[in-house]
Amino acid sequence: MENASKAFIMAAGVLIAVMVASFMIFALRKAGRLSSEYESQRADLELVNFNSQFEYFARDNNTYFDIMTVSNMAYDVNRNNGYDANNKIEIIIKNDNDHILYRILSKEALERNHFFEKETDKQIYMYDTTLLDYTKLKPDTEEYIHKFVCTKTDYNDVTGKICEMQFKIK
Repeated sequence: MENASKAFIMAAGVLIAVMVASFMIFALRKAGRLSSEYESQRADLELVNFNSQFEYFARDNNTYFDIMTVSNMAYDVNRNNGYDANNKIEIIIKNDNDHILYRILSKEALERNHFFEKETDKQIYMYDTTLLDYTKLKPDTEEYIHKFVCTKTDYNDVTGKICEMQFKIK
């Protein structure tokens, strides 16, 4: 009888050890899954925050200063990402006849970039001073004569980030 009770205690101990080990494996797997879900949600939030900076300008009443802002943001993103093809953002500004007036390009085409003359760490200067005509107000109003309409917003299939925005002078 004494051997039977010891065998029963040993069996119970092994069963408890297996249950504790199973619980530990379950808890570790669950923690790993939570960590990956957290990282996924964080990446999704970063993508939404990044795109929302540019999507704000996907409207039909942008001013010249809005176009300058979105262009500077795109230029900074391109420069900070090392002009990576998957992370580039291209801004295209067209006139009424659908001719491209200005374009923010990648590094490879920077010498053809008509929007910026030179760059310093603190400020990006405009190349063409005739753009200042787009800052004029209607007489006796606070409304700008020229507005810019966002006609196209494309997203990169790989990253989900905005890769191109087109604006047309209204």
